[in-house]
Amino acid sequence: MDKQSYARYLLQLMDDDMNSGEADIDEARFYGYFQMFMPDGKGVEATFEPLEAGHVYLERILQIYEMLNPMDYSGPTVSGYFISKDSNVPNDILVDYGRQFIQGLKDLLLGSSGKFDTKDSTEYLDGIEEVKIVPPGSIDGIRQQYDPEIYEAIFDIISEQIEYDEPIEVLDEAYYSIACDYWISYYLQWPRYRLNGDPFAAYFELYRHGYAAVFSENKLYIGL
Repeated sequence: MDKQSYARYLLQLMDDDMNSGEADIDEARFYGYFQMFMPDGKGVEATFEPLEAGHVYLERILQIYEMLNPMDYSGPTVSGYFISKDSNVPNDILVDYGRQFIQGLKDLLLGSSGKFDTKDSTEYLDGIEEVKIVPPGSIDGIRQQYDPEIYEAIFDIISEQIEYDEPIEVLDEAYYSIACDYWISYYLQWPRYRLNGDPFAAYFELYRHGYAAVFSENKLYIGL
């Protein structure tokens, strides 16, 4: 199945009548797609049935529905984001996730050093002074002063691995809209990049428990 055929298949799942004169279906059409299956993910398996490695993508996406509390999505007004039902995690476990995440990124950078100049970004991670847990509500302010080096380096590595003609590319905006977070999107799409390891697994664990993590001022900040 080619990319446009897959896009038309997804529109059928959405009960979306495509304009017969529409030539190419843009990825933006599927922004918010996975929210259609909240809160239990029922029916999402059909999304991946036409894909050769569909079961791999299904296993990953089901994790975002498992983190939801159905009661949060039973009222007349519900969030368009995936909100965790679990936000009570001991600080030592959060710090351990943070350290795992740093190591996973270092491994990714080192594994890509043959194609990219990763020296500065690797040194940046080596120089992280602390994994710091911050009070609820303060992480958004920290996010405004993030350190761009590591984000840019990871973006370059991932972008190099993307095959834009693959059918799964149609869902790129849908993946991003889950949390408006590229790194959550990378985790959920990781099999398509054909890279070693699973560097965003610990980051996803933080997200799954309701936390965010931001590199800023040579620290990794974690908070609600």
